[in-house]
Amino acid sequence: MIRRLFLALCATAALAAPAAAQDRVTFRLNWLIYGFHTPFYLGVERGYYREAGIDLTIGEGQGSARAVQLVASGGDMFGLSDGASIINGVARGAPVQAVMGIMNKSPFAVIVRADSGIRTMRDLAGRTIAATTGEAGLVMFPAMLRANNMPADAVRFLRVDGAGKLVATLENRTVGMLGGVENQALILPQRGLPVHSILYADNGANTMGLAIHATRETIQRNPDLVRRFVRATQRSFEAGMSEPEAAIAAGLKVKPDMDRELALAQLRAGLQLVRSAHGADRPIGWMAPQDWAETLNLMREFQDLRTELPADAFYSNAFLPQ
Repeated sequence: MIRRLFLALCATAALAAPAAAQDRVTFRLNWLIYGFHTPFYLGVERGYYREAGIDLTIGEGQGSARAVQLVASGGDMFGLSDGASIINGVARGAPVQAVMGIMNKSPFAVIVRADSGIRTMRDLAGRTIAATTGEAGLVMFPAMLRANNMPADAVRFLRVDGAGKLVATLENRTVGMLGGVENQALILPQRGLPVHSILYADNGANTMGLAIHATRETIQRNPDLVRRFVRATQRSFEAGMSEPEAAIAAGLKVKPDMDRELALAQLRAGLQLVRSAHGADRPIGWMAPQDWAETLNLMREFQDLRTELPADAFYSNAFLPQ
């Protein structure tokens, strides 16, 4: 009788015991929620972060550079930014480091009308494409020309704003435009115009896409948290790859006004860029030294980046599960 009472009291105490403490973590996206972001929300919905001991809050972003600034200042614990913004931030004193590559191939592309007959960089010679002054793809375009043995003035540009690029291409005032293969390249077909994309990553001008970063203080003081966050994110993207519709459904619960069809196309296009061409058999999140080195070299040459830091100062693969 006493034994049964003791066991019952133990069971009651176990039920009443508080759940394991969760680390409260904020994560800043690079931009407003779109299709490629939805695996993060799937991970939250399925409890992958909670099982890793993380109470995660995801915030929309205002650009990669802003995400670097927020993490560097302690406003958020983790951020999502493109590799160039991370390098620029660190070169200017931001104490951050990339801990996981989410998009290891550059999404930059020359997006041309399918009826133009253009299929390669050399086919662009003498043609006009739309671009926005200062956009990263325009700054890096000379690298593609050089890699394809084309003169600096081989391609003409019509300078317009972001919306104007789409209009110019739709109206056939230009044969195409600069943009993202996971974004603008999907909007034009939605408006009835088939396109062909010439990727920078395939034409000698690959730069790191999106990477998760944290401060060096977080990395040094709480490496276990960083590992848990990385592993939960791996699980989230693994699930997003196998169940893209579920990822979109999770994203729609947070942002109901997302265009489901476009978001799904964005996710599928972005997932093709997750693994580096230098590490197709590597786990999700692994970053290739060659990709960071190429990004750094291109920025030094075409963006007037001034830093003596080596490529491995900007990233670490140490937090991926071994």
